[in-house]
Amino acid sequence: MESERSDSLIGIDCGASKVLLQSAKINPKRTTISKGKYYKEYLYSSHPDWDPNYQPTPLNVQIKENNSKSILIGEAEKKQGNVIVELLRNVVASNSDCEIGICFPGIKDTNGVTILANGPRIPKLLKRLNNINTLYNDSDCCITGELVSNIGKMNDVQNGIYIGGGTGIADGILLNGKIINLNIDENPKKSWELTLPHGPTVESLLSPGGILKNHNLKFKTNITSLSELSESEYFKETLNNVIIAFDYLIKDRLDFFHRYKQKIEKIVIGQRLGQFLNEQPKNIKNLFQKDHIAPVEFSFQREIAALGAAWKKSC
Repeated sequence: MESERSDSLIGIDCGASKVLLQSAKINPKRTTISKGKYYKEYLYSSHPDWDPNYQPTPLNVQIKENNSKSILIGEAEKKQGNVIVELLRNVVASNSDCEIGICFPGIKDTNGVTILANGPRIPKLLKRLNNINTLYNDSDCCITGELVSNIGKMNDVQNGIYIGGGTGIADGILLNGKIINLNIDENPKKSWELTLPHGPTVESLLSPGGILKNHNLKFKTNITSLSELSESEYFKETLNNVIIAFDYLIKDRLDFFHRYKQKIEKIVIGQRLGQFLNEQPKNIKNLFQKDHIAPVEFSFQREIAALGAAWKKSC
């Protein structure tokens, strides 16, 4: 795995299905980051040991084990995690002469990933990566990328909400110009923790991964992308559940801002969900923009989280 890039700063966004690498450049005044010339994606599914049908350990079990400091990794979880580690180690090794910032989903301690809703936990990930001593939160890097990159949608925003939809949801809140740490108990819950009155979590209804899963289960289909889903005769019914989850999440965030007597300036929907909605006709976009107290914009740049990770590394 040889590198073709010429830039000396790179960001790596580790998702549930792939690793995305983006080289980056920071302007002389160190106020803005922009994309460099090198971009690459590495799919976990290209590895022979990757299991596309892998089922994560139930979240209640993960939380219990994390709280007791006794994380039990079974063979299937270990094997799935090894694929991610091997791919990531190769990417890091091929760019060892660079400054590298890495973001990863899930709850982390100083050693690795201890809770992960949509993939394998890797408790000792940092010890298995050479010259990497920090894993940044993917949600923090998403909102950072939107804030400081020249392709971001939150430049000059002081109070805003970020909702990144991929396999799961990357949640971001910006209050008085500062990113809120959603791992602190008194702060709002993340989408995978926030449960609607009728049972499901916001993440399970709002994330593209959840949207496709729910649709296929209910209508006995085998749809694999949001664009394909939009052609389904049942798309409107599925979309209605998405809007319900979105409205519920925004109400929860609005209560948080009211607590601090601040108004939300902008809501940004990013990642795969943002890319999809950005391509939809106006009547679909309006479903997300109606009745809300701030403009809703759709971020369609895949490199945002990687740019945020690169920025954090450079600071």
